[in-house]
Amino acid sequence: MRRIATLLLFAVVISNALTLEQVKADLKKIPLASDSVEMNIKTTISTTLTQPQSITIYMVRKGPSKIYSEIKMPLMSQRSVVNGNRMKVVDLNTGKSQVLPYNGEVLDAMQYTNFNPLDSGSWQTPKRFEGNIYTIKGTSGTLYYDAKKKRIEKVFAENDGKPVETLFTYNADNSLKSMKVVVSADGVEAVVLTEVFRLRNSTNFPDKLFEF
Repeated sequence: MRRIATLLLFAVVISNALTLEQVKADLKKIPLASDSVEMNIKTTISTTLTQPQSITIYMVRKGPSKIYSEIKMPLMSQRSVVNGNRMKVVDLNTGKSQVLPYNGEVLDAMQYTNFNPLDSGSWQTPKRFEGNIYTIKGTSGTLYYDAKKKRIEKVFAENDGKPVETLFTYNADNSLKSMKVVVSADGVEAVVLTEVFRLRNSTNFPDKLFEF
């Protein structure tokens, strides 16, 4: 009888075990289409030896060939408009502009619409850490995943022997609110904080925004 109970318990544990495929699938369930997004983010870089410096990015992407963006930093403010295979770049400080060919590259800011490190590299089977938190070890470090909320809480990794910790916070709808990367080396700590102020669908934006 005891053996049967043990086997039943083992079967229940196995059936409820979290799989890597399940985590990958859950992380892909995002409410936004990555090619039609409006976003507003601010990235601040600081170290224990320097003053913080910030860059703000506002971007609207509508489909694969229309992008409007504004980038502002201490020494440069720039607007760019992409329509098809052409891009107009405007220096917001001087008003000077130029039209250039567009090679299809997208701003790095697009990564915040679908952050999923499991899409690359190799990863092991999730292991329960505590409560709803599981650890997933892989070539890019160790990922901490909340199985109940279906989101990544933090990532630990090493870059050239230096420890790198990435922490995430979320809004009530589970959309990304902030990402904080902390790197420590030779007694100096560097922090890159990215705050997401707006992240929503842009399908209904007027095409006039992308004309030039």
